[in-house]
Amino acid sequence: MLIQKTKIKKIISYFCIHYLYYNLFALLFALFQYNRAPFAVPLGLSIAFEIFICYYYSNKQIVKMVDHVLHIMAYNFVIILYYTNLQYYLFGNLFFLLSFVIRTKESCSSQIQHEYSSIIRFLKTFYRFSSLIASVCISLKLSKYVEWTWPQAFWWYWMFLSALVGTCFTLIIVLLSKLINEIFKQYQTVPQEYKSLLWALYISIISSILSVMWIINTFNRLGLDLPIKIGEVLFYSTVSFNLIIFCAITKLLWDSIIDYCVDLLQSQSTDIESQRELPTSQISQQKQYEKRRAIHQIFLKKLSSAFFRQTTKEDLIQQSNKMTELMTERGQTKKILSTVEMESKQLQENQNKMNESNQKCIICCENPPNAVLMICGHGGICYKCGLEMAQKSKECFLCRQQIVFIYEISNFNDDLMKVITITKFNY
Repeated sequence: MLIQKTKIKKIISYFCIHYLYYNLFALLFALFQYNRAPFAVPLGLSIAFEIFICYYYSNKQIVKMVDHVLHIMAYNFVIILYYTNLQYYLFGNLFFLLSFVIRTKESCSSQIQHEYSSIIRFLKTFYRFSSLIASVCISLKLSKYVEWTWPQAFWWYWMFLSALVGTCFTLIIVLLSKLINEIFKQYQTVPQEYKSLLWALYISIISSILSVMWIINTFNRLGLDLPIKIGEVLFYSTVSFNLIIFCAITKLLWDSIIDYCVDLLQSQSTDIESQRELPTSQISQQKQYEKRRAIHQIFLKKLSSAFFRQTTKEDLIQQSNKMTELMTERGQTKKILSTVEMESKQLQENQNKMNESNQKCIICCENPPNAVLMICGHGGICYKCGLEMAQKSKECFLCRQQIVFIYEISNFNDDLMKVITITKFNY
């Protein structure tokens, strides 16, 4: 658990450092465009950044260290060409090409295997390939090997900008869907998830805005004379403001982002392990639904032996207040502290009592009733029977509503049930 959390912190800090670097590079390169700084300043930042990443994040792996050295050589090569007025920028791409080949070969031979390993390797390879194509296009234009206009030479930039805007809309849709589900009490979202999504949404939106501002200023400096004028002062101010806000928001939400990522990876690893235990004949059925551990507290109020209702925070607070008043009136305030201390132990004892009791599933009459069909709230059945029912009829056996989720529950106290796992069905 501690090792996993440390790795997640390192990954997120690696992303944050890259994000800060890109903003600083854009700021310094804009200063160069407006003749406020020499060309060696933004390229010097890139060299310093590669040295820093190589020292702190390469883990002394030869392939990664060679990759950073090749980038440093490429940046020095470009600086020499610029100050000697030589038009051989195209040959600088040989360093990036060699770096791309080395990292791609290393990625393909990687022994790390998990659920998203193939997707992650593809995205890394695509990013490196896109960077190589962008460098080739710009160097072809600068070396005058092609007769492209500057908007044509920046065709890759439009794809990058489209991806940023698409990411913004995707995150907005995800946030809205989670809010709608919580309003209709179909699903409760942990606060850490909201904070992480809002953090990612801020990065996507401000990156899209800065990318548009930079390309407009660049085209105007190249003599295209666009009708929209941004100006250097507004761009400097926006980048500087973004650096301050990003650092403040990241520091404020750091613990929430880390905790959410840890919980998310734990739930995914639990699903992977449970899927490995399934026989081959059941793997295809597993694709019909997704089971994960409840990473936040969800409680159901038992209205009858076969009907439950999801409680809200107000209900829990109201019930807690009533219990406190009752305890105080009877002079049993000390029992509140002992109840809190024994809560985890009581949860396990109640689970054992439920398993040992005579109450059985009303369908198979064998297993204890530990499942509730959602969103109708009917229960009194075991998880196995609920799963078979959802796969065969897809409807509740009492009200005939469609089964969207199955909550696996355990006793919390006499009236409340705590949700342990959530199974979502993909019909």
